[in-house]
Amino acid sequence: MTQKIASKLPPLNALRTFEVAARYASFKDAADELCVTQAAVSRQIRYLEEWLGSELFIRGHRRVDLTPTGHRLYQSVHSSFTNISETVREISLGTTAKSINLYVTSSFARLWLIPRLNILRKQYPELHLNIISVEENPSMIDQFDVGITLGLEDDPGYQSDYLFSEEIFPVCTPCFYQKNPDAMTLLGLLQLPLLDLDAQFWKARWWSPIDWHFWLRQYQDETLQFQPEMTFSHYSLLLDAVLQDVGVGLAWHHLVQDMLADGRLIRPVSETYVASSRKHYFVCRNDLADSPEVLFLRSWLLEQTTDLRDTSEGR
Repeated sequence: MTQKIASKLPPLNALRTFEVAARYASFKDAADELCVTQAAVSRQIRYLEEWLGSELFIRGHRRVDLTPTGHRLYQSVHSSFTNISETVREISLGTTAKSINLYVTSSFARLWLIPRLNILRKQYPELHLNIISVEENPSMIDQFDVGITLGLEDDPGYQSDYLFSEEIFPVCTPCFYQKNPDAMTLLGLLQLPLLDLDAQFWKARWWSPIDWHFWLRQYQDETLQFQPEMTFSHYSLLLDAVLQDVGVGLAWHHLVQDMLADGRLIRPVSETYVASSRKHYFVCRNDLADSPEVLFLRSWLLEQTTDLRDTSEGR
């Protein structure tokens, strides 16, 4: 089998030269990296084109561009060389890297996950996470590794675990509350600067908005008219403004639980909205579900969100 594969491959030196030249779109720059002459690069490319019976480059005065055939070959060769390089690096280090692509929203990553990364690293130092920030649920069509999603798309290629449901309530700083004691009632809140997410924030997501108008309607305050003092394009910006005593903002329990615990934020009113239908899940591909890395990450996330589940299920 090995001989048959080898017999179908062009000389590896020609492939290597092609990969570098395609990456730079320049025979001259390729020659510099490979420490050979530009003529030597040109000869290797011409030999590869003759071996394949197809043009790989469109030659220009100062640069070269890939033909459709060249582009197709480059994608394959570049990916293969990258994989070989990574495998050699792992072997030389005497270990196998365990890397998982984890998709999470930017707010969840910044406010919940990152403050807990040192805990995760101490418990599983061999785990390598690629944390990918998204503003909506990752698409299962893209075959992502693992993700934390709001809601669940039915797909036979994935399995999921329920983590928690959302709970939303107003927050402000102790300093702001001390200066604005009216914040202790809903009517009093309406006299204070209310900070909100703008409409564009919600349009980028498939789930329905929870803003001040929606939240207050849960208490049948339809007759109360107000206009948010400021709106923000990202939740982290809104929360930064709250922490700077600019006003009162709505908070999602899972995103502010650490700030409530250490006293940076307080809840000025007791009213809260438990959105039991807005469930968050840990979702992973079936073919990765039994790998040691995913098993640990799943167990760790379930452990870290126990209090959130207890809160949402207990109401």
